[in-house]
Amino acid sequence: MPGIYSKWFGVGETAEQVEGFNEAIYKGFYTREEALNWLKEFPPETLLKLAPNLIEYLDEKDDSSPTLAETIAELLKSEKVVMFTDGSTNANSGEGGYGVILKYKESVKELSGGFRKTTNNRMEIIACIEGLRALKKKSDVVVFSDSQYVVNSISKGWAKKWQAQNWMRNDKERAENPDLWTQLLELCNQHNVEFQWVKGHNGTKENERCDQLALEAAQKRNLPADEGFENAKPANPAPLFSAMES
Repeated sequence: MPGIYSKWFGVGETAEQVEGFNEAIYKGFYTREEALNWLKEFPPETLLKLAPNLIEYLDEKDDSSPTLAETIAELLKSEKVVMFTDGSTNANSGEGGYGVILKYKESVKELSGGFRKTTNNRMEIIACIEGLRALKKKSDVVVFSDSQYVVNSISKGWAKKWQAQNWMRNDKERAENPDLWTQLLELCNQHNVEFQWVKGHNGTKENERCDQLALEAAQKRNLPADEGFENAKPANPAPLFSAMES
């Protein structure tokens, strides 16, 4: 029976609903709110045809879903590494910084760094890279980032696709930041990593702290060069020749 279930095993739970059905569609989430949002991506006409009993969920306002703090507590209880990341740049000078918070059981570690000239997207990616590099052994990690660029590029497989296409987004456009995506994909292969988007500047204390760390790092003196940025070729260089009227 289609529905939203809280357990995989058990009488009447998820496993019984999907096992033996070759075309079963299902997905796991940390919160009920995430499950509802995923369900709402399906057109109503599709649900009416294939799972009419799910229509009632479309207008459901879930007030019982756990808060982010409760979700983090559960992740830590299950001995997963919780990582918050953020990146920031000065639009005028180009200086940038990143901030990372790592949590594991009762331990908390902060990381930060900056560069003299870079981009906000690069700082967001580098924050994830430095956080994963700090792990001493293979770990189950949940990364919370307010960058949809980072979260979607990994979760939706875009970065892997660009890599497989020799860092081309399509036939004409090169993917940006291939040097960083290469490092991040390699680190993701070394750990079990899941990326979750969190709304920035929304009162989440860990996200706010990462933002503060990034801003402070970008303001330090004698920042090093982000060589991958300063030495990079243009993603889509201008043509060598242009048409001219005779």
